[in-house]
Formats: sequence, C-alpha cells, structure tokens
Amino acid sequence: MRMNWLTHAAGHRTGPVRLLPLLIGPGYLLFVQPDQPTLADWAFTLAAGLAFLPGGIWPLPVLAVESLLVVLAHPLADAMPVAAKVTATVALIELAARRPPKLALPGALPLVCAYVLVQAGHENHTDPAAIAYRLVVLVAAPLLLGCWLRSANQHLAQAQARAREAEERRELAALGARLAERTELARELHDLVAHHVASMALRVGVAREVLPDLRPEVRTVLDDVHGSATTALADLRRLVGVLRDPASVTDPTRSLLVEPAELPAAVEGVADRCARSGLVLRTHVDPGIAGLDALRGLAVLRVVQEGLTNVAKHAGAGTHARISVTFDAGAAEVEIHDRGDGAPAADALSLPPGYGLEGLRERVALFGGTVTAGPEGDGWLLRASMPAPAPMAGAVERREC
Repeated sequence: MRMNWLTHAAGHRTGPVRLLPLLIGPGYLLFVQPDQPTLADWAFTLAAGLAFLPGGIWPLPVLAVESLLVVLAHPLADAMPVAAKVTATVALIELAARRPPKLALPGALPLVCAYVLVQAGHENHTDPAAIAYRLVVLVAAPLLLGCWLRSANQHLAQAQARAREAEERRELAALGARLAERTELARELHDLVAHHVASMALRVGVAREVLPDLRPEVRTVLDDVHGSATTALADLRRLVGVLRDPASVTDPTRSLLVEPAELPAAVEGVADRCARSGLVLRTHVDPGIAGLDALRGLAVLRVVQEGLTNVAKHAGAGTHARISVTFDAGAAEVEIHDRGDGAPAADALSLPPGYGLEGLRERVALFGGTVTAGPEGDGWLLRASMPAPAPMAGAVERREC
C-alpha cells in the first residue's frame, strides 16, 4: 500500500509531487535569497510553480511557458529567477521522457533561445564558451537524462510484457498437460473398465435369456446385476465424455451433475438398488434438498452411494441401516447408520482399505463441509455436513424390508 501511494505521488502525471515548486520557490525567497524579495520576485516564482502543474499532461506547452518566464524574469525581477530555471529544466526532462526524440529535440529550442537571450542581455557574459557551457548543463544534460528515462521505461514495459507472455505460455502448457492427462485417463477408462463392465452386462443379459427356468430369487439377482452394470456403464460413458471434453461439465445435456429437482428421486433410487442387494433400509429424504445446486447435489448423492456401498461390503446382507438426508439450520446433512447385524462375506474382512472416504472428505471440503466416520454402538456411522443455500422445507419417509 505504501509503494502504491509513493508511486502515485512521485510517478503519476498529476501526482502531488507537482506541488513542490509552489512550496520550494517561496521557501527560497524567504530563507535563501539574500535580498528582500520584491512583488515581481513573488509573481514570477508563483507563476513558474503554477505553470509546472500540468507538465505531466502537456510538457511541451509548459516548457515554452517556463522558457518565457526565464526570459522575462531577468529584466523585471530583482532576484535571480531560480524557480523558473528549475521548473524549465524539469519540464525539459519530462518532455524527453514522455515524448519521442523527434518531438523532444525541437521542443528544447524555446529553452535554448531563452538562455541565449538571457546571456546576450548581459554585457559581461557574452563569451560563446560561457553560453555553450550553460546550454550543455541546462539543456543538453536534462535532455539526455529524459531520453534515458524514456528508454529505461520502455525496456521495463517490454520486460513486463515478456514476463506476462511467459506466464501465459506456462499456463497454456499446464493446461495442455492436464488435457493430455484427462484424455489418457478417458482412454484407459474406455478401453479397460468400460469394456469389462459392458462384458458383464452382456453376459448377464444372455444368461437371463438362455436360462428361462431360473428360480425367482435368482432372476431377481440377475436383473439387479444387469441393471447395476447398465447404470455403471452409462455413468462411465458420461465420465469419459467429461474427461475428453471439460466444457461438457457446463452442458446440461451431457453433464454428470444431477438436476436439482431429481436429487430426492436419485437418492431414493440408490437406496432401492442397495435394498435389492440385501440391505434392510429405513430412508428419510427431505424433499427440500431439491433446492441444492447441482454440485452440492452431486456431493450428497456420492456420499449416499459410498456409504451404502461400505455397508454392503463390510456389514453384509441383512444389515439394518438408516439413511437420513436433511436440510436444517442452513446446512445439508447426510447420515448413514448401520447396526452391524448383517452377514458379511467371508472375504470382506480381508479387503484392503480403499480411498472412498478420503475422496468424500475432499469433495465435501470443497463446499466448506466435513465428513466423519466411525463406530457407533454395534455398527458404524457416516455423517457428512456442508453449508448450502436454503431450500424449501418438508420431509418424506419411506420404509423398506
């Protein structure tokens, strides 16, 4: 903040630094000049300070005015016109710094003429060498200094432009690398996972057709497996489409996001599929979650899917579980609590831990929420909570056995 203020004060075309001649000039007359200042001294000093104010915008006219004041101050004022000479010199520096040399060099002619006239007006100071020395010190040196400042400023601007271009190239390179990774991942999902899921769906469908005398419970299981495989294949295809085309995330016709109005039904659908796998579920879904945005709605759905998958995998068929999806006190909350009274498969205890819960924590944390999971009574409790916009209120309850 201090550097910004200093930059504006000293480097801006209309910065407060332009008021300095109005302070320094009177100070010179009061404290430095040996003779008592006259009214003409005050007039020329203040005129030089006032003329200097617009120099950041119109350096050439200001230089011409300051040069005229230098010429007029010598015969009319009693004191040496120091203020006019200083402001004229600074105006010449600004002219060379703010305008190209083809304009700055001719623009210095008024000041050259002013000093030649002043020196010519003194009977004892008409030596050409003295005039040349003053022109070098009071005109050529400020002109060179202004040209150097202009060149340095141009080099700085070019360096900043190159830095911005390099940063843009780095961002484009990083974006290209991410797109390449997404394309590779999409290819692997399509060639490996989707292929096997499609094969499973096809074989189960064939089994249902070639084995017409199946027992009802076996046919129910095959139907459920076929439905789950078909749904998984559709989700994989949409995921592959998103990975290959990130813009599809914002396309409602191709997005993986759940439509807000369909979120309660989607949660019920997940519960139905898990109930068919042997879980005994008691489901409470607040229809108000339809007021959630699509991203939070997808997070809610993934929490329910992951939680019920873990119940089925670790607690096993026959487990009694309660699902609660509510909106209360400005937060969407999901709870999945199982009693641990099921019959897990023999190989369930040997399964290595996965990354499902960690992925849920990362997903929910994006919205400022939290996910907790741990033992609760004889079973397990998964709870996820995230801040959300206020949806409509209400609740519906469903029991399944």
